Amino acid sequence: MFFFTRSAQAQTFQKGTVVSFHYQNQTLEQALKDLETRYSLNFSFSNTQVILSTPLTCQASGLPLKKALQLLCECAGLTYQIIGDQVVLKSRPGTQKTLSLSAYTQTLRGKIVDAGLNKPLIGATVILTSTEPERAISTGVDGSFVFEKVPIGRHKIRATYLGYLDNETANILVVSGKETVVTIMLEGSTIEEAEVLVVAERDKDLPQNLLISSSVHTLRTDEINRFAGSRQDPSRMAANYAGVSSASDQRNDLIVRGNSPLGVLWRLEGVEIPNPNHFTFTPNTGGAFSLLNNNLLANSDFLTGAFPAEYGNRIGAVMDVRLREGNSKKIENTLQLGLNGLEMVTEGPLVKKWGGSFLGSIRLFTFRPLEKLGVDIGYEGLPRFQDGAFKLVLPTPKAGKFAAWGIAGSSNVTIYDIDKDTTTWGKVRYRLEPTLNNQMYAFGLHHTYSLFPKTVTEVIVSTSGSQVEATSNATFRNLQKRLFYYLRNYEQQLITKFNLTHKPNHKLLFKSGLTWQKMYYNNQEIMYQDLRDVYEIPLDAQGSASLWQGYILGKYNLSPRFDLQAGLYSQRFSIGKRLSVEPRLSLDFFITDAHRLFLSGGMQSQTQPLVYYEYRFFSQETAEFNQPYNKLDFTRSKQVVLGYNYKINPDLRFKAETYFQYHHKVPVSKREGEEAFSMLNLGTDYTFVTVDSVVSKGTGRNYGLELTLERFPKNGFYALGNLTLLQSRYAGGDGKIRPTTFSVGFISNLLVGKEIDLDLEKRHHLSLDLRVNYTGGRRIIPIDEERTINEPTDKIYFDVKNAYLPQLKNYFRADIRFSYQLNTLKTTHWIYAAADNFLNSRNELYYGWDLEENKAKKYYQLGIYPYLGYRIQF
Repeated sequence: MFFFTRSAQAQTFQKGTVVSFHYQNQTLEQALKDLETRYSLNFSFSNTQVILSTPLTCQASGLPLKKALQLLCECAGLTYQIIGDQVVLKSRPGTQKTLSLSAYTQTLRGKIVDAGLNKPLIGATVILTSTEPERAISTGVDGSFVFEKVPIGRHKIRATYLGYLDNETANILVVSGKETVVTIMLEGSTIEEAEVLVVAERDKDLPQNLLISSSVHTLRTDEINRFAGSRQDPSRMAANYAGVSSASDQRNDLIVRGNSPLGVLWRLEGVEIPNPNHFTFTPNTGGAFSLLNNNLLANSDFLTGAFPAEYGNRIGAVMDVRLREGNSKKIENTLQLGLNGLEMVTEGPLVKKWGGSFLGSIRLFTFRPLEKLGVDIGYEGLPRFQDGAFKLVLPTPKAGKFAAWGIAGSSNVTIYDIDKDTTTWGKVRYRLEPTLNNQMYAFGLHHTYSLFPKTVTEVIVSTSGSQVEATSNATFRNLQKRLFYYLRNYEQQLITKFNLTHKPNHKLLFKSGLTWQKMYYNNQEIMYQDLRDVYEIPLDAQGSASLWQGYILGKYNLSPRFDLQAGLYSQRFSIGKRLSVEPRLSLDFFITDAHRLFLSGGMQSQTQPLVYYEYRFFSQETAEFNQPYNKLDFTRSKQVVLGYNYKINPDLRFKAETYFQYHHKVPVSKREGEEAFSMLNLGTDYTFVTVDSVVSKGTGRNYGLELTLERFPKNGFYALGNLTLLQSRYAGGDGKIRPTTFSVGFISNLLVGKEIDLDLEKRHHLSLDLRVNYTGGRRIIPIDEERTINEPTDKIYFDVKNAYLPQLKNYFRADIRFSYQLNTLKTTHWIYAAADNFLNSRNELYYGWDLEENKAKKYYQLGIYPYLGYRIQF
């Protein structure tokens, strides 16, 4: 064993010494010589522990001496100790560094930002801990970092910055066909530097918006692609989480904690947008397929209750979606071909010297391949849809950051029901051929600016709109055809929004905002009353309404383990001059680093769907029109959530939440025979339901317990299991307490997956994913079968007194997905095959009356639903 001392002129280490260096594939010996020459340092080491020929890539800019030495040692897999005027280098215990010689590499780049202000952190240390040796670098003036020639596979990054909690981001997938770009948020530490003994890490399960402390799930883009049964749809992905269920196999409506999907708020890039789904209906928030392209999404937040003051005008849930930024350094492309159509994505630099980027996509889908294979999609028809999206980002040196974004899409389907043999029609007086056309768009401009170091402003201007056009043509027994039903619901929104965030220190953060929304509508409904041979037009209105929204909130760290957040939200709606003022409060308490308690509560409200307000009913008694919906109040809610989070280890966590929600001012009907009606039961069907005696006098109560155990991906294996026990009750116009149709009793999910590298270079990669869902059945209104059988006409008698007491059978579905990945030098290929409900479970969809057979009948959901595809990135 030999000991070496590399001597420069002896000196005493000065506290104010500032060190900068940039080594790119240089040897450790060259780096040490450079530091000795420029900073008069003396290094001592053993030749058995320090290999001078070790290649080194490392960068530091203006760091204090000790921090610079720490960074250098991180890069080289060493530790150091200052003894007198000597810097003694030693190998890091328990490490054995070997250089990867893989020819299949790619660039891994990203940014480090402050989680509260979303501003870049200059000089943060970023360590790629998954390579041998580890590589480290410091961020530049825009908070960016770059690791070049990173071997393909999954990697882990640790980011550190003085005064902030460390952040370790794992399972970053690097493939050969596309650069990997990540944004890492660092949360400020409230512990003074002198007090720090052990540096804590930011929890992996924390949301993108750190002002959300409870009832939130992070939708990670890789999981949308990975989870079986998700069909690359963010809504179906969200249905894997505790407290969430879907309406049916054919639709992606989100039923959260027993609430109607009408209570779901969709936000894109920070502003409200119309329902972003294909094959939807008025006034629903779901549909058959998502218009949002998963290949363009960034990690997003899904809130399931007790929202902070930043969110308003909904009582059920919030889907807060973000689009990712394109690659600002090189042009990249993605092509995808599957049974459902063709998809193209392109991205690249825009004004390269400023770090701008563009990102765009187009999708063209048809179900014709499924039809050719004989796959039952649930109805007789051939749906088609297409959509596109884009995002442009342009940071400027002095004028802030500008962004422009947009999504748009359309869909149409005609469902055929022709049988010219009228002897088989039974009680059917006519057969309908419905046609559904949908259009949706949303475009916005976003400007972010920091006039002062601790203050950030945002200005967002957006326009969005949607149109649902439904037409039904009837064929009568004499085989004559005529228009039977027509509905046009066109809505447009103009939104201007201003946000201000101020963070005077790591303990305190303020955020406030003001939004003005102008809504325009052009609606019409035509109904043919065949028994009277007349057309009725209960809806024929054009006009506008406006909504003002404002909020202010503050988050204060009372101690390193105790956070308090208080806020106030308010909104004013022009129809009826309704006003709501809603306080919100949340508490976070860390019992230890692994155990966290949280409590959130507050008041929430929402307007009724805009299409209802101008709906009118003609009174035969008074020969006048009545408009009861424009007299309705907001639906209002009081909610509280108590939760516990246990981080068993860095890759395993347990979470429990219990909640209570009390809804009031709910629209219900006072008319006899309609007493079971409540808006809390709507939102999942292709029907537009109205009642002529609606009043804001209903109530509702939801309560439940949610348990989640999650194993984050490690060594290629992940698992997610959850169980929800829930009850959802409401009082209709008669005051009687009933279960809602969404009171299913329990929801359970189990997801597991395994990734397998088929070769040492990780070029060939196989994934297997499985999902099992077991849920209580939807509740239904029973039919008075005896009266209906004996009724000579096609009238159906419902047993309203027992509404929503019976349930459909419990729902069981198992989904499976296989994926194969191949990396070449410049491209990455994926081939995937999946089958939803691969056990072909016979799940009940709804209960109705078959007029042909004149009997009650159960209708069933989809059987096996297979799909496959191919994707290439280059």
